[in-house]
Amino acid sequence: MSKPILEIQHIGKKYRIQQSQQPYISLRDSLGQWFKPKSQSQDFWALNDVSFTVNAGDTIGIIGKNGAGKSTLLKILSRITPPTTGKVISRGRIASLLEVGTGFHPELSGRENVFMNGSILGMRRAEIKTHFDAIVDFAGVAQFIDTPLKHYSSGMQLRLAFAVAAFLENEILIIDEVLAVGDAEFQKKCIGKMEDVSRNQGRTVLFVSHNMKAVQQLCERIVWLQKGQVYADGPSSVLSGEYLR
Repeated sequence: MSKPILEIQHIGKKYRIQQSQQPYISLRDSLGQWFKPKSQSQDFWALNDVSFTVNAGDTIGIIGKNGAGKSTLLKILSRITPPTTGKVISRGRIASLLEVGTGFHPELSGRENVFMNGSILGMRRAEIKTHFDAIVDFAGVAQFIDTPLKHYSSGMQLRLAFAVAAFLENEILIIDEVLAVGDAEFQKKCIGKMEDVSRNQGRTVLFVSHNMKAVQQLCERIVWLQKGQVYADGPSSVLSGEYLR
């Protein structure tokens, strides 16, 4: 039996939050605070003891209310930020789309950004060239491909960024809420592409969205985060209904 393509083992992420002082305090209180220890911070665990495994070809929806830890989890899986505790074992290359414009340079053309972003994702130049025309066609930016990215609308940047992540050959594709800024037709197109890379190419997809209809359509399994912990992990057909209740 093959090993999981991703193993998330007891990961936690701690942030130190600075506490602001009261806006109005008396001179006496102010002088009293002068002699107190300067401990005005507290620890906040965005994630706490999160564990689950992902097999090659899985399509997993990561769901939860705002502040549940979804984006923090994806940043750790994408190696943007390290966990405070625990570890992640990855047995495949990861392509992630977490924010519009991430990995792109506004002064470079769309063409140059495709090659630069592909290199950041670990792709060889020959591999990027093989998929270049398909990327541009999917993104619908052929007319502007040699225009500096700073002249692209946010929607154009999103389409190009998604196309780069989806058409290159990383084994693991991670998509955060960014699709919410696209129009309904493009979101539908993206869901179709993610279905294709999972079911026909055997790639692994982790998808964060508040759009439960999209999660139900794409994902066979759900990992439900609540207050930084795994609240539930199971079939999408079961958990999506429970989440919506």
